[in-house]
Amino acid sequence: MKSKMRKTVLSFLLMFFVIVFALNTVIAQFVDVTEVEINGLTASPNDTSQTISVTASETIPVLVKFKALKNASDVKVKVYIEGFKNEVSDETSRFHVIKDNTYIKRFSLTVPSTLDFDELTEELRLLVRVSARGQDSDEVFVPLEIQRELHSLNLLSVDLTNVVVLGDKVTVDVVIENNGNERLNNVYVKASIPSLGISRIVYAGDLASEQDVSDDDINDAVNKVVYLTIPKNTVPGNYELEVEAYNYDASSKATTRVVIEDVKTGVLSSTSSRTIAPGQETTFDLVLVNPSNQIVVYTIIPEESKGVLVDVTEPVVVVSTESSKTVKVRVKATENAEEGTYIVTVNANTETGMSKQVKFSVNVQKLSKITGAVTDTTTNTTVILTVVLVVIFVVLLIILIVLLSRKPETEEAETSYY
Repeated sequence: MKSKMRKTVLSFLLMFFVIVFALNTVIAQFVDVTEVEINGLTASPNDTSQTISVTASETIPVLVKFKALKNASDVKVKVYIEGFKNEVSDETSRFHVIKDNTYIKRFSLTVPSTLDFDELTEELRLLVRVSARGQDSDEVFVPLEIQRELHSLNLLSVDLTNVVVLGDKVTVDVVIENNGNERLNNVYVKASIPSLGISRIVYAGDLASEQDVSDDDINDAVNKVVYLTIPKNTVPGNYELEVEAYNYDASSKATTRVVIEDVKTGVLSSTSSRTIAPGQETTFDLVLVNPSNQIVVYTIIPEESKGVLVDVTEPVVVVSTESSKTVKVRVKATENAEEGTYIVTVNANTETGMSKQVKFSVNVQKLSKITGAVTDTTTNTTVILTVVLVVIFVVLLIILIVLLSRKPETEEAETSYY
């Protein structure tokens, strides 16, 4: 009898502690998560008897419904899937809840791709955590089963030359893989720069699935290279480059950026100033430099300048890669050109749209000033008279010398006569 009473007391005490523990647990919670909806399917939190199936790589809507058991501030709700390199999660901003009110929060999660797991299916949990300031967090879960896609293409890598010059080619190196359960036939790879309207498609062939072991000649991955030629009239800058792998059943896209630069060229002059007289001509050297790895075509266009005539020996010049070429620029002052300084401008344009200017300075002066002679009337007269006198003096000197040299001969003749 005493034994039965002891068992009854122990049972009563055990039930009492269970009830107290349960009450403490309920009291400790500040919310009660009553419902979780995934992809339109409703699940009870922490119920392991019901598993919701989702497909790899798809984006799923998640709805969380909960009731506030007490007032709380700075409440935040987070839904997430653990077990992947990059956490798959979404969360609300902070808000307040009022006791006995029911709240609904909506989320969007992108399920990891088949690259993140090896099996046909993967069993995971969708976790829902509700936290608040000064409160213990409440967390529940819903069992998930992620299935591999029937047809799935993945871009394992996209490598390219990030900086190219106008007229050059962008080399896009792509590795694609079939991560689905079925073989993919006639796969193509497309690279494009939409803003430039250029694209190119390369045939990648057939890709076997991991489940297909019947054909050893077909791999589940392949490497392809796509070349895109940049138009020479493209404006330099940053451009978005898109890569897509696709066939009839599946596709995968990736976006990156490429920097397009102008062709690195140079226009130099050997000298920048010359002095000529009216009617005279001088020549300047214009040096065209091409350090790039492609041919550059220059068009040399001189601008008009009053008082001087400008001419270029080669209006169109082709400069080969990593070389230079010299062009002669002839400048002639007109006969009636006034004295002064004239600025001659020559434009060097390339077919890519690059334009550079070179300026030359031409000083026009009278010929006498250039040689350093005196030009006023008095000076000219004096010079002329001086020259005339010098000539007369020289002539008289010559006559005198001739006469002196003949005198002894005359005397000798007279002596003989007598």
